[in-house]
Amino acid sequence: MVLDFRVLGPAEVTADGRPVPLGGSRPLIVLAGLLLRANRVVPVDELGRWLWNDDRRRSKGALQTYVLRLRRALGDQVAIRTESGGYLIELDDDLLDLTRFRALAVRGKAAMDRGESRRAAALFAEALAQWRGPALLNVESDALHRDEAGQLTEERLRVREQWADALLEAGEYGTVVPELTRLARENPLRERLHEQLMIALYRSGRQAEALDVHRRIRRVLADELGLDPGPSLQRTRQAILTGAGDPAGRYRLGVDPQVPHQLPADLRAFSGRECDLKALHALLPEAVDADASTPIASVEGMGGIGKTTLAVHFAHEVADRFPGGQVYLNLRGYGPGEPVEPSAALEAMLTALGVPCEAIPADLDGRAASWRTHTAGRRLLVLLDNANRTEQVSPLLPGPGCLVLVTSRWQLRALVATHGARRIALEEFGDEDAVALLASTIGFDRVARDPAAAGRFVRHCGGLPLAIRILAVRAAQFPDLPLDEFAGSLAVDLLGSFDLADGEGTNIRSVFSYSYQALQPSTARLLRLLGLPTGVDFTAPAAAAVAGLDVAAARPMLETLAAAHLLAQPRPGRYQFHDLIRAYAGEAASQLDPEAERESALDRLLGWYLASALNASRRMRPERYYRLLELDDLDGGLGFDSYHDGLDWFGEEYGNLIAAVHLARRRGRDDVCWKLAWLLQSYFVTRSRLDDWRSVFAVALEAARASGHRPGEAGILSGLGVVNGVARQYAESRRYLEQVLAIQRELGAREGEARAQYNLAMAAHNLEDCAWAYEHGMQALAIVRELGLGHFEASVLRALGDICTSMGDHEQALRLADEALAILDADGRPADTRFTLHTRGLALVGLGRLDEGIACIRESVEMFFAMDEQYEAADVLAQLGTIHLRHGDAALARECWLRSVRLLTELGHPDADDVRAKLAALVILGT
Repeated sequence: MVLDFRVLGPAEVTADGRPVPLGGSRPLIVLAGLLLRANRVVPVDELGRWLWNDDRRRSKGALQTYVLRLRRALGDQVAIRTESGGYLIELDDDLLDLTRFRALAVRGKAAMDRGESRRAAALFAEALAQWRGPALLNVESDALHRDEAGQLTEERLRVREQWADALLEAGEYGTVVPELTRLARENPLRERLHEQLMIALYRSGRQAEALDVHRRIRRVLADELGLDPGPSLQRTRQAILTGAGDPAGRYRLGVDPQVPHQLPADLRAFSGRECDLKALHALLPEAVDADASTPIASVEGMGGIGKTTLAVHFAHEVADRFPGGQVYLNLRGYGPGEPVEPSAALEAMLTALGVPCEAIPADLDGRAASWRTHTAGRRLLVLLDNANRTEQVSPLLPGPGCLVLVTSRWQLRALVATHGARRIALEEFGDEDAVALLASTIGFDRVARDPAAAGRFVRHCGGLPLAIRILAVRAAQFPDLPLDEFAGSLAVDLLGSFDLADGEGTNIRSVFSYSYQALQPSTARLLRLLGLPTGVDFTAPAAAAVAGLDVAAARPMLETLAAAHLLAQPRPGRYQFHDLIRAYAGEAASQLDPEAERESALDRLLGWYLASALNASRRMRPERYYRLLELDDLDGGLGFDSYHDGLDWFGEEYGNLIAAVHLARRRGRDDVCWKLAWLLQSYFVTRSRLDDWRSVFAVALEAARASGHRPGEAGILSGLGVVNGVARQYAESRRYLEQVLAIQRELGAREGEARAQYNLAMAAHNLEDCAWAYEHGMQALAIVRELGLGHFEASVLRALGDICTSMGDHEQALRLADEALAILDADGRPADTRFTLHTRGLALVGLGRLDEGIACIRESVEMFFAMDEQYEAADVLAQLGTIHLRHGDAALARECWLRSVRLLTELGHPDADDVRAKLAALVILGT
């Protein structure tokens, strides 16, 4: 007699193809529950809950009767064993449709990984053929359906998505469209299905229909969940859109009127700067008033940013509103020759107005007064180009009723404070404006032929208008050469690309040199050293470390560099380079500073980052094994007063710290490399930056092995184990952690061994190997008690509690959680209880003490939020949503999952897709 067990559709048993009578609906519920946990113990409490939703009606005697009926119906071929606390059905995998389905899906995934897409599609189709309708269709148990049917439906849907992926990979677009259309209609919030349908339609030549699919799901997501489409769906839409598949004056001294028109010529094709032009236009009064005050605009920015171009263009736009004329004067604040003295400038401007030489006073104050007299009420536009300081500009300001435009590489803050000037600080062009500028020189057709190359071209120029114009002129010399090939032909010398060999005005090095030469020697030295590979941006303490200065000495130098637009200051306290200025500073350092000084500067910076990271990590994670680093005497870094101070610093310096890890590795400072990476884990685990975490620790592992530091190697391997666990790559996590355990035993490091056993317990738990997880946990507990590691003992107890919850021993889980809390409460750090409260809550829920359990879990969530541990908060919220749904509260489940998915999406964590699927399933169920 051949038995076949089925749960994927109506639950039933057949013998030689004929249904086996089971003796009623209750035995069928028991059988379905046992089959869903085939070859695993199902606790009596769980079977009772599935049989009787009301706890008061549960009867162990009745359950035994139902099990007896099943044994009689199935005969000797299948064993239903009585185990401690529950029952277990022993079953070969090929006798149950659920295990056949899962095995075929695994084989399909393996075929996809090998690139055998058609074979994979066939295996997925065979897996899906195991389904005969909704799972457990005839099982009359609301609790069992809440606990299990949704998960099974999700598994089926994921295999359908994998089947579609395989057919798309095989190019069977027309084949998959009808099924995807039906599935998308049945699952209106399932983003992956809609994404696959969009791809299939697009590749079938139905672009408009593909975009309609996106519009529909975007509207449904907004209406039902208040969410935007996820990043993947948005990228697909953008790829389809772009075709990528898989943008009236009078004179008062009897002087004959003379109206100057001195503006330089405007560009034939001006592009960009819409916001800056709008700000300049806002300076103009609605109506002409000859006695009004004098609006002043200070257009500021680095050399080559386009200050003069913008000012001249704007001046031409509004010239007709200033019938008194337009006066232009280059003050030569930066560039060849000496700056124009205010007295000489006044003489030139008075002469431009027709004032006879003999009528111009000799002294500066007299000339300034005469200038104000001749200009008052005249409606004159004055453009003072290339000023170096406010002192050069102030005497040149005209009388009321005029407009003044000043351009400068210096931040003219005093002009703002004393004369009410409006600062217009220019930034680099964005890609769109930069490409438009390029096209105005080399032709729109040439840019349109290769927009991607045009984008790379302007990014090579750092968005600097002068650099774009210089390079565009060079490209225009070769009109038939594709932009891609032209960019590939550029010199390795970055700054050398930007020289037309036709004067200093079109040589970027010369343009920058004028700002550099105006600096004091000590400030110039700081600029040079900061041009070394010091990170994305930096603070005054970091700059001080590079230069070997006190922070008090470095800060005014940085302010000078920012005022000169040699550094940008995107927000208070932080500074950064334009790429081309950094290249210039780095060149200057290599020419003027000995190699030993440059190396010392980088060593100082790495040491400062290491010391600061150690102090920040200790504030955030005092329980970590810092003796591993052998850095007890390290000093010189920043200090931190609280957990959040350390967290905020890691967040601010994140990009620089990653760059420092790679810099240390390149320079052979392997000890700094792996230690800095190990400290970064305190931040990685809080923010779940999985890709960065993996890549940084891969470099750190090379460094630890190169340095021969076995404890360090173990520490980095442990971090790789943890990150793979967070990423749900549990088998990979276990592989790394087993290496850690081997090294710790080799070293005889008992505390290290305990930590490895603890991590392995969690990895085995994640792999649902609870027996092995418990064994690892008990070995860790024995060692920590032997060594007297109280705080770590609490962590181990909490992990054992989680394992017991998974094993169905909720009473033991609660005891372990309470024991851990007693240790943590004695330490007097309430925030440290957040993980254990979560464990305690799960145990209470398992014991049927729902309100108490949920209260504990919610308290842990709030603690995670208070500690700004966004991933942990999102993970526990997702679990809490499942608990609410399991106990019939779909509204609270939805609330938890919405909070969770928003956090996970922001973090870019793969769990976001799972939570989105749960939310979509809620809508399908009409809850």
